[in-house]
Amino acid sequence: MRLLSLFRVTAIALLGIAPQVHAQRAPAIPGVTGTIVTEETAKGEKKAADKAAVAVKDLVTREDKGPLSDLTPGTTVVIRHGSDVTEAIVSKIERATNEITVRYENKRVEKLVLANRADPDARTVEYSDEAHHKVTHYFKPKS
Repeated sequence: MRLLSLFRVTAIALLGIAPQVHAQRAPAIPGVTGTIVTEETAKGEKKAADKAAVAVKDLVTREDKGPLSDLTPGTTVVIRHGSDVTEAIVSKIERATNEITVRYENKRVEKLVLANRADPDARTVEYSDEAHHKVTHYFKPKS
């Protein structure tokens, strides 16, 4: 009787430890540990890894691209100057000179250059980036 209860306790203990031991095994290495990967699966994984690498690189180096890196042509922006509030669409971006060209609803086109907030002729330009975060920059009309 005593031997039977000792056997039960040992069996329960081993069953409790088994998942932890299984979780600690090394990952499968294709072609070495008996795991076979089809060519399509390997190509798919490579494609996904390449896309992920580009996305990570963009996130890491976004600040290096300049203050207008998240602005794209066709983006709708809200322009505030004093009590005037207008909406426009960005038609052209020149990242090297930090200039944007906007087209208003009345078809008027204006070039704006990045400016300091303290500039007396500064306009507030607001838009949403890809992650739907509100972005605000200050621009002044290009002379």
